Amino acid sequence: MHRTRIVLLLLLFACGKGNPPPKPLEHIALPSGALLDPYDASKPGEARPLYTAQLGGRVYASLGNLNPSTFSPAGPGFLASIDPLTGQVDAINLGGTDRHQCTNPGVVRQDSQKLYVACAGDFSGTTPGRGVFEIDPATKAVTRGLVTGTGYVPSGVAVTATKIWVGDNATPQLISIDRTSFAAADGADAAHPPIPVPCPTTGKVGFVPYVGIVNGDLYALCATAEAGLLARFNAQTGAAKGSVAVGAQPTEFTATGDGRIAVVNSIENTMTLVTPGATLSAQLALTFNSATATLQDVKARGQFVYTVASGDNTVQKIDLAAAGGPKVVAEASTLPGVNPFNLEALDDDTVVVVNWVTSDVVAPKLMTVQ
Repeated sequence: MHRTRIVLLLLLFACGKGNPPPKPLEHIALPSGALLDPYDASKPGEARPLYTAQLGGRVYASLGNLNPSTFSPAGPGFLASIDPLTGQVDAINLGGTDRHQCTNPGVVRQDSQKLYVACAGDFSGTTPGRGVFEIDPATKAVTRGLVTGTGYVPSGVAVTATKIWVGDNATPQLISIDRTSFAAADGADAAHPPIPVPCPTTGKVGFVPYVGIVNGDLYALCATAEAGLLARFNAQTGAAKGSVAVGAQPTEFTATGDGRIAVVNSIENTMTLVTPGATLSAQLALTFNSATATLQDVKARGQFVYTVASGDNTVQKIDLAAAGGPKVVAEASTLPGVNPFNLEALDDDTVVVVNWVTSDVVAPKLMTVQ
């Protein structure tokens, strides 16, 4: 009997159920100085991480590589490949042979074991550095890229089997890239115009902060300081399929485990839940604590949604299945003034966060909220 019990215990441990999962390091510094290939060695940039994605047990973060005084690019854009358990960081240079093909990288997406990064470019220089680039994480190198046409400012990436859709931060519209040839498609020329994105009628200067694929459809946000819209499109043709109002100045959205779409609205300090159907419907799901400021990121894992508030340096865990409706069930604070920007949930209770001001990665402990 004792022998049987021992065997069962050994099997239990062999299946990984007897040991807790490994935890990420509490702090990981991102590359700096000469490691960021500065244009002027006497004026190196800082990493300034923005968006993140997960692939193959690693977290990937886009690095702006910005001059700490002017916030203009001090070198080419980078993608950091981060092992959150060991702290190993590999810096992938996106600058190409002229070191300028990508500056100010932003949204990063993973699909079919490849990574895709949108580069917004240098707004102060003569070399734009704007485009979309494909990276092979196995070789840590750019495999393909497309420099976008004059006037386009890439603000987001959504990847399908045949097309890569790109949001435009200068004009509320979408352009696309043929995924096979990596040539411009929608927006390539007058015969293939960009796809317009509907915007709110209130507020000045609508822009597209984020795009993504949910349940096979293409979605794009249009934001103003007073309102926001989430629009749906056919992911192959770009044909419009309706839109729905969300909150003021939405920043990001994510597909939830129950088939809805969670949108965070930075000005209103709220989260909207959108239900796809023949038409789109939306409801105010949560108004955050008044201290929570500048909602920036939202990610989902099962019944949980995770948000980042850059203004007050906090992270929230929200239970969509909580009694009475969505509820913040845990929260973590990063250090004051670090401006967390994006996170990745490694499991239900563990997140890693990139901090824009301090150019590092942290794993703050989520504390239960009563």
